[in-house]
Amino acid sequence: FEPQIRQIVEDEDMPQGDERQTLMFSATFPKEIQKLAQDFLQDYIFLQVGRVGSTTDSITQRVIQVDERDKKEALVDLLDQIQGLTLI
Repeated sequence: FEPQIRQIVEDEDMPQGDERQTLMFSATFPKEIQKLAQDFLQDYIFLQVGRVGSTTDSITQRVIQVDERDKKEALVDLLDQIQGLTLI
């Protein structure tokens, strides 16, 4: 995983770090990936929910299949149904 990310960011025709916005998300975010994020992200912020490398019962993951043209509307509908804070 790490070599592929490094190749994309360092060797491909991507703008330099100060000319792009890069976000990284990971369900587990092990130490190696945290280091990778620090290498490539400016103003690196690490947001942790639960314990790194383990699961937590405070997160619910759902997979909902929708047609490409209906994705935005489906997301807005789901967000309207949720009470409290939501992180996307």
